[in-house]
Amino acid sequence: MFEEDTLTNEHEALEYISKYGVVTLFPVRGLSFPSLYKATKGSRQEKFENAWKWADELGYKKQIYYGKLVGKQVTFFSIEMFPYFYKLYRNIPLNQTAQRILDIIKQNGPTSTTTLRKNLDLWGKEKKNEFTKAIDQLQMAFAVAIVSREKPPRQTHIYDLTENWMPKVLLQKAESTTEATAKEKLLAKMLKNQTISNSQDLKRILPK
Repeated sequence: MFEEDTLTNEHEALEYISKYGVVTLFPVRGLSFPSLYKATKGSRQEKFENAWKWADELGYKKQIYYGKLVGKQVTFFSIEMFPYFYKLYRNIPLNQTAQRILDIIKQNGPTSTTTLRKNLDLWGKEKKNEFTKAIDQLQMAFAVAIVSREKPPRQTHIYDLTENWMPKVLLQKAESTTEATAKEKLLAKMLKNQTISNSQDLKRILPK
């Protein structure tokens, strides 16, 4: 149903994400949904490397937003649709660790995964899971944006507040949009590009 093995460069990846408005990185089990990995041309390794590379670069350039949402998987959002998702999800509840991460970024500006885990004393496998869960929550709430990576050898993500990172015009658009309108915009876009076939599909795909 959706394109497979066709994308060969960053520009085509941007067009693909813009076409659908919301795209997952990898296929989501049990769900027919556009996937950047599947749409990328090449071997499995080439698909993996290129899809991640293009998404990173587009995110750093503020040409897309990416976090986690559909199927709790890595999800990319077009600039057109970002304000509507931001409107609907920015106020979801956060656990204590997620709130502490948010507080650190508010105080210090863009902060790397390494620094966050160090400041929160979240080392080791069990504590890594706690950190990952908190970051997932923050991304599902559109509270933080991935803005860069640390220099080698670590190369972990660097996060900033979404309200500081994304263009103000998009945040203002979200602020002036009602939740009802945001839902209508998402539904219309996804029906038009045949990501879903009815409004019930939207409820099934999106967490809210």
